[in-house]
Amino acid sequence: MNLKDKIVVITGGSQGFGKALAKFFVAEGSRVVISSQDKGALERTAQELSCDFFPTNVTAIDEVKELAKYVLEKYAAIDIWINNAGVQIAPSLVENADVQKVRRLFDVNFFGYFYGCQAALGYMKQKREGLIMNINSTAGLDGKPEISAYSASKFAIKGLTESIRKEVKDSDIKIYGVFSGGMKTEIYKEKYPTDLDEYMDVDGVAQKVIENLKLDNPEIDLVIKRPAK
Repeated sequence: MNLKDKIVVITGGSQGFGKALAKFFVAEGSRVVISSQDKGALERTAQELSCDFFPTNVTAIDEVKELAKYVLEKYAAIDIWINNAGVQIAPSLVENADVQKVRRLFDVNFFGYFYGCQAALGYMKQKREGLIMNINSTAGLDGKPEISAYSASKFAIKGLTESIRKEVKDSDIKIYGVFSGGMKTEIYKEKYPTDLDEYMDVDGVAQKVIENLKLDNPEIDLVIKRPAK
């Protein structure tokens, strides 16, 4: 895929992996719109990367629809929609998990993606083309102890991705998944892993995502694991 002049929407784009993706898309000549709840961070990142922004709470369906409306009214297209905004909670055994935090986690990690898919598909189905990319995690491929809620939310995104892919199989709409291992981001701010220094840099992972998209036959489920020690 030639990414030049593609209209790209990235949720959770003010920092971390979303920001890294935005930087690489801009470098490819894409026209990028980043979103997050933090307007100040959005403005700083947009200025730094020379891209557009629109404040959005992905847990509110009306705000996600407003994001799509803004992009369509300004750019007349949505070529690539990337669901990336996510949160993590401190690791714990299932019986000790804070249920309110678990609900919040699913609001962002699952419903934020679901709403994003709804908003993007509403337009893409009219055009019968487009690309939705759901940023997942290797925790969505294999359950891991003490992060049951996070892993479950990522398994839910995997199911969402695969189901929509089958719904649009007779069109030119593509539904991709990205399953990355641990990255050095602020998602762990409730409790940083002791081996965070060994996690992958966001730029390296983002570059692999871009390189895959540019292939003639890209991986529709791209798995990027941490290098073995």
